[in-house]
Amino acid sequence: MSLRFRVLGSGSTGNATLVEGLGTSLLIDAGLGPRALAERLLSAGVDPSSLAALLVSHEHGDHARGAASFSGKWGVRLAGSRGTYAAAGFGACDIAGYDVLEPGETRRFGALAVTAVPVPHDAAAPFAFVVSADGDRFGHATDFGHLARPFVQAFRTCDAVLIESNYDPGMLRDGPYPWSLKERILSPNGHLSNGDVARFLAEGLGEACHRVVLAHLSQKNNHPELARMAAEQALRRRGRTAVQLELTGPEGTDWIEVGRARPPADRRGQLRLF
Repeated sequence: MSLRFRVLGSGSTGNATLVEGLGTSLLIDAGLGPRALAERLLSAGVDPSSLAALLVSHEHGDHARGAASFSGKWGVRLAGSRGTYAAAGFGACDIAGYDVLEPGETRRFGALAVTAVPVPHDAAAPFAFVVSADGDRFGHATDFGHLARPFVQAFRTCDAVLIESNYDPGMLRDGPYPWSLKERILSPNGHLSNGDVARFLAEGLGEACHRVVLAHLSQKNNHPELARMAAEQALRRRGRTAVQLELTGPEGTDWIEVGRARPPADRRGQLRLF
């Protein structure tokens, strides 16, 4: 396998995902404090200072609160949009550096190629990311309000997808949030519901995808079994019962392989020179 990922944290308490391939490690988001983030990286067998970059999807605290401190402490460069740089106040922080990514641009970080995919959310130029190595592609998307065309097109060729399944509409409607916050979540620039994710799985999931991880589930406006049931029903309607479905909570996941196991090369008939 050339590419794998491990969710270190998911949800309103803090989001971070480690991606590793061909000797290069990247972190997507740093919504945990720098100490907790370093501890979770070390428990995954990764030296924090060895990261090639820390990709910041957008400036909201549950995705970016630990980014500047982590960058300064461990000497890891940040990368994201111009809007994220300004809105997060990185210019006033002691960071190791910042690489500006443009929408649709693919940039190499070590052995990994990263494509920045614009998504609709109430933030300053937020991104989803597609990370690829040696033909394997992993799509990572949290915090966006509807299934926009750039997202669907970029994720159609992914072998594995992590996507937010934030809320159940009934639970959100009857839940404790004020109406102003409910309207924000429901808006086209808010978050994806279980039904939105089901529609993506039924209509937009590419044939190459064999693994889906549901992330960023609201602890107050969703339930894991509701999210799982909606996703499983959509996959069954599509005839995609072989797709492996997993949910992640605040504590994250173990390592998840992106690519399928490749058969060994057929060496019959090859001359042995040495």
